[in-house]
Amino acid sequence: MKIKVFYDYIEGALAPIWYVIRFTKGELDWNKDMAYVPVASPFDRMSPDEFPSDSMGVTVTLGDLTLSEDKPGKFGISLDSLRKRATEIGKDYWEAEFLVLQVSDLEELLHMNLFREVV
Repeated sequence: MKIKVFYDYIEGALAPIWYVIRFTKGELDWNKDMAYVPVASPFDRMSPDEFPSDSMGVTVTLGDLTLSEDKPGKFGISLDSLRKRATEIGKDYWEAEFLVLQVSDLEELLHMNLFREVV
């Protein structure tokens, strides 16, 4: 699993936009209810040409995120809700090769500003 942060310019300043979690098909165990992902800075910066536009991804919303005292330094993603959403729109989540979430959602969950330092 590789984690990168996609930055873009907003009002002339470089800002973090998306937290992208890439994996190979089958690497993410979709049979589990939750996936726990580490939050460790510094973050690798993702350039626009690295964005996985030729593969399927699944969007993660703030409602899909959680924290667990048993998993310090990690946040949880509800795979159950991602499976349901993908199925509702006729997509096979097993074909997914990345998850993408808004940095602002992750910052809200963590109540931090971890992403503001560009690496």
